[in-house]
Formats: sequence, C-alpha cells, structure tokens
Amino acid sequence: MPIIRDIQQTFRRLPGVELRSTWRSQQAYKRHSHPELSIGAILDGQTCCVCHQQEYLLQAGDLIVIPALTPHSCNPLAGQARSYHMLYLAQETCPQPEPTLQVIRNPQLFHQYQQIVTLIEHGNARELPAAIDHLLNALPGNGNLPSTLRPLSQQLQAALTDNLQSPPTLDALAYGFSLRKETLIRAFKQDTGLTPGSFLNIARVEFAKSRLRAGEALADVSYQSGFADQSHFHRTFVNYTAATPRQYARSISDNK
Repeated sequence: MPIIRDIQQTFRRLPGVELRSTWRSQQAYKRHSHPELSIGAILDGQTCCVCHQQEYLLQAGDLIVIPALTPHSCNPLAGQARSYHMLYLAQETCPQPEPTLQVIRNPQLFHQYQQIVTLIEHGNARELPAAIDHLLNALPGNGNLPSTLRPLSQQLQAALTDNLQSPPTLDALAYGFSLRKETLIRAFKQDTGLTPGSFLNIARVEFAKSRLRAGEALADVSYQSGFADQSHFHRTFVNYTAATPRQYARSISDNK
C-alpha cells in the first residue's frame, strides 16, 4: 500500500463548501462523522460504505449522500484502489430537512455533481451556489429532521468538547452523572453511533482542520487540539481523514 503522504489528493474550499479529491487510494478510514452534509462520487474502482449497520457497495458513477453527523466508514475493497470526490456542504448551504442517506445511480445527477467539481477547481464562487442548489433540489426525496439527542448525550458531548486540551475522564463523567461508566458509554453510542472516545477524536480532528485552514503551524495546532504530541496528532488525523495534517494544510493553502 502506498505511503499516505504519496497518495495524490487535494482539498479545495470556497464559501460554504469544501471539495476533497483523491486518486488511486487504498487508504482506509476509521468510523467517523462530519459536521456537514457530505456527498461522495466514485470515479474509479469500488468502495464499501457502512452506515447504520448497513453496507453499500459503490462503483464508478455512483453518488452517496451522507447527512451531517452520521457515523460511517467508506473504504476500498481489500487490495484495490479507488478514486473519488467528496463534497462537504455547510449547514447554511443545505435545504431543511436535509436529504436522506442514499446511494444514487443517475448519470444526469452525476454530471451535475461533476459540474460543481469543475466550478470549485476553477474557483468560480459566483456560479457555485446555484449549481449546488440545483443538485440538492434534484436529489430524490428529503428525510425527517434528525432526532434530538437525549439530554445525557448532549451534556456528554458538551463536556468532552468544552476543553479539548484537557477533557474530563469517563470515570469523572460517569461519577458526575451517577452512572456506571459502561452505562454511560452504551447510552452515548446508542444515541450517536460513536463511542465517547471516537467522538472526542473526531472533534479534535475537526478543530485541527479549522486551525490548519487558518494557516496556523502544525505544532501549535497539535497542542491546541489536545493531542499528546505530534505523533499522536499525525496518527489520529490519518486514521479519521486518510490524509496527513501536512497534506491537508498544504493543499488548502495552495488552493486559497
């Protein structure tokens, strides 16, 4: 398998949207989620996406719509490479309610998606909002608004993200909620699809991405995000994004 820093991939941002483009990669992700609605397009090869305990086998020409905060993994088949685009759409860009989780095999919609990619690659912020609206309005069906988390899970999320550098331990949180630690973890996973540890890692990675986009140094971002050291930062970032922090920072900087 190629070293991840050698995988060809770019990250581009325009207001309200980020585009990730990755070519011929065998790199896998850990189960994760995004704060934005994400729409992926498979360009070459096959990808197995697991979401809500269901597997979806995606092939070239397929689109997959993943609502915000939905835990999932989208990984290549063993020993095979695939190429793909991922669009991440900010909340203000999306209709309410958001489109449902779905796999779409529709050449016309795939072509619309590719037109959005071209606009982003050329930095065409003027025509981009209308093109995104056109695609979102053409997606089959809208779902229900996401269910509200139970107060316990909401409070646990807030406690974990209030101080990324020094979050409370699960033992301390369980004591504060007058629950067994195992009960706390099980209830949180039932609500969010993630363990508290995975949720914290994802929150740290998303915060790190925001600071890298702001142009801050890798060492500073690692500390601000709560990682024990640069090695821990690098390893966790790769596990949840299939890119290195330096790749992400350099690509975003090159495409400003």
